[in-house]
Amino acid sequence: MPPIVSELIKFSVAHDFKLDSPSFALLRNAAVANGVREQYYSTCMDTPNTLLWVIQWLAHKGPLESPEFRTAVKALDVEGKPVSYYLPFAHDSLPRAALTAPLCELCFLHVKSTADKKNLSYSLNKTFTDCYYADGFTGGHWSTASNDDHMNYYYLGWESRDHHRAFSKTDLFALELNNLMPHMDAGGAYFMKMTQQLN
Repeated sequence: MPPIVSELIKFSVAHDFKLDSPSFALLRNAAVANGVREQYYSTCMDTPNTLLWVIQWLAHKGPLESPEFRTAVKALDVEGKPVSYYLPFAHDSLPRAALTAPLCELCFLHVKSTADKKNLSYSLNKTFTDCYYADGFTGGHWSTASNDDHMNYYYLGWESRDHHRAFSKTDLFALELNNLMPHMDAGGAYFMKMTQQLN
């Protein structure tokens, strides 16, 4: 269970984009050549022109930053502006339950630059741990991006969208989010069924 840097890349793709496109396959192969054993990808259920790619880089090697790789990553985005976050995890198993779930939710909370992140740490963590009280929650974890310490991403697994929808209507769901909302300047979630690639 080695530590990883989970790179989450969000692309805008054309309406006729296919997950088995040769250009995307070449990118995934490049990640494998750099030691990646585990990666996940899917278009989003609510916005099918959004592609999410999760690359589990081994922490001791770090993400591949060669100009050739990063240029090819940009080229996959129709606007040439993919968005990438580096999310460290103490070991590779922590986010896996979410990424392999029937429904994967990638939820983000971005706190304001003026926010006291130390004082918010309890609510940021409890927002995740409260999910264990929800029916249909399969597990996951959360992390603060190393390339933007105001961005927090939650990898959450659910048995179905209905289970998530039911939990989102509870007081427990709202409790810590209400505490965090005054300190946030962005937030949202993407839902998908991830394709897993193991090497």
